[in-house]
Amino acid sequence: MEHLDPKPTGGKIFTPPILGMLLVFAVCAYFLILRYANGIGTVTNLTDHMSWGIWKVIGVIVGAALVCGGYACAFTVYVFNGWKYHRFVRPAILLSLLGYSFAGLSLAYDVGRYWGLFNFFIPKYWQGNSVLFEVAICVMSYILILSIEVGPSILEKFFSPEKADNLAAKLHAFLNKVLFLTLGFGVVLPTMHQSGLGGLALVMGEKISPLWQTPFVSLLHLISCIAMGYGCVIATEVLFANNYKDKDQMNLLGQFANLMKIFVVVFLALRWIEIIRAGGVGLAFDFGSGYLDAYSFWIEMLLFLVGLYFVWSKSAQSSAKNIFFGGWLIMLGGSLYRINVYIIGFHPEAGVSYFPSLPELIISIGMVCLQIAIFITIVKLFPIITKK
Repeated sequence: MEHLDPKPTGGKIFTPPILGMLLVFAVCAYFLILRYANGIGTVTNLTDHMSWGIWKVIGVIVGAALVCGGYACAFTVYVFNGWKYHRFVRPAILLSLLGYSFAGLSLAYDVGRYWGLFNFFIPKYWQGNSVLFEVAICVMSYILILSIEVGPSILEKFFSPEKADNLAAKLHAFLNKVLFLTLGFGVVLPTMHQSGLGGLALVMGEKISPLWQTPFVSLLHLISCIAMGYGCVIATEVLFANNYKDKDQMNLLGQFANLMKIFVVVFLALRWIEIIRAGGVGLAFDFGSGYLDAYSFWIEMLLFLVGLYFVWSKSAQSSAKNIFFGGWLIMLGGSLYRINVYIIGFHPEAGVSYFPSLPELIISIGMVCLQIAIFITIVKLFPIITKK
C-alpha cells in the first residue's frame, strides 16, 4: 500500500459556508450573553423536574459520542495493530478534541450556578462515589490526552527536517516519545467515561421507560459510541479526503463500515434482549400513551436499520455514497438513542414534559457551527488529512 503523508488541504478560509456558520454562532453568542446577564431561566424551558435539557444531553452525552472517531481509531490501530488505518487517526483525534472541549464548555452555560464549577478543582469538595465525578475526571483527562496527540500535527507546520534544532522540532520529538503513554490513556479513559455516561441512567431508575432502562445501559452506551465513532471517521473522510477513486482508501473505509455494522448488530441484539426481558415490548406499540416513547423508539430503530442496509453487503461497503449515508444514519440513531434515554423516555412525574426553547436550540446549533468551522480551518492550515 502506498505511503501517504497528511497535508493541509489549503484553500480560502472565509468561504460562504464558514461565514454562514459564524453568523449562526453570532446569534448564539447573543443568547449566551442574555443567559449570563439574566439567568438560565430566561433562555431555557428547564424546570426542577426536567433539569437536564439539550445542552447537557446533546452538548455532552450526544456530542461526546458523535466524536468518538478518535477512540474507535485508537482502539483499531493501536490495540488491534491495524496500522493500515493510521491515515484516519489525525482527523479523528482532532474531531474528538474539539467535540470533548465543546462538551466541557457547554457545562459552563448549562449549570445554573456556574461559579460552583470551580469547586471541582478543590479536593475537599470531591465526591468519589459520584458517577458524574468519574465522568468529569475522565473527560478532563481525555481532553489533555487528545491535546498531546494532536500536538505533533500542529507542530509539523512550524518546523522542517533541515531545522531540527528549533523549539517546535524538539517539542515534536518529545511528544512522539511519550505517545505510547497517551495512546494507552486514550483508550482507557473514553471506555470509562462513555460507560459512565450510560451509568447515569441507572441512578434514575424507574423514571426512565423500560424501552431504554436496563442494567446494561452502560454497555449499550459504550457499544453504540464505538459504532458512531466509525461512522464519524467514514463521514469525515468521504467529505474531506475525496479519494473516491483510490481503491486502498475505499477498501479501508469499507472495512470500517463493516466494523460499524458488527457493533450496531450487537447493540440492537442486546437492546431487544433487554426490552423483552423487562417486558417492554408492549410499550413499543403503545402509541396512545400520551408520551412520544413509542414513536421515538421506532424512529431510532429505523435509523439504525436503514443505516445497516446501506453498509450490509461487501458491494455496498465499496460505495462512497452508501458508507457515507450509512455512517450518518447510524450516528443519528445513536444520538436519538441517547436523547430517548435522558429526555423523551425520562418521566420524573406524570404530565411533566420538556421541549427546548428557541434560544436553547440556537445556542446548541451555534456551538456545533463554531466547532465545524474551527475543524475546517485547522485542516486547511495544518497537516491533518491524508489524500492524494
